[in-house]
Amino acid sequence: MNLLEEYDGKCLPKVETERLILRQRTVEDVKDLFAYASLPEVCHPAGFPPIATLEEEREYVEHKYFENLAKENLPSGYGITVKGSNRIIGSCDFNHRRSDDVFEMGYLLHPDFWGKGYMPEAVAALIEVGFTVLHLHKVEIRCYSSNQQSKRVAEKLGFTLEARIRGYKDFEGNHCDELAYGLLRTEWEAQHEKGL
Repeated sequence: MNLLEEYDGKCLPKVETERLILRQRTVEDVKDLFAYASLPEVCHPAGFPPIATLEEEREYVEHKYFENLAKENLPSGYGITVKGSNRIIGSCDFNHRRSDDVFEMGYLLHPDFWGKGYMPEAVAALIEVGFTVLHLHKVEIRCYSSNQQSKRVAEKLGFTLEARIRGYKDFEGNHCDELAYGLLRTEWEAQHEKGL
């Protein structure tokens, strides 16, 4: 991972990975964001309703997103682009502050790009930024037990399943478990020393 900018204390710095560029999302990206945030197969496993209109997505990008960040005291996250294209194909963010140095992350990806390994690559970069730039102690991922893709990302990146909250309901009202994964900075450092 290469940092392409300095961290300004508010917006995470632009990042380059082997195949991706992670950058800030802007109003100019609304159509790209809407292309996946309007899809039930993307939003329901992540626990929220699909965005209904392009205008609703614009309102989110211009206002609600930053209001949520301010409320949680979090830096803005990333739009994911494939190198050579400026099109946003997904996003990864820190979306909850559990304590001053423990953040939960979330991620979404357009289905056209599923199965290519882009999300583990993007999430690994966000984790590295979290530990090396933000100096976090721990990163968490929570997902429904039915969300196989999210579980695979967490497991591939060395997260430990710390809790299974049984009898939960997913966004569609189906009974499932909620899974809580965690990765400590010391664990991440040990993985990197071993070249994992």
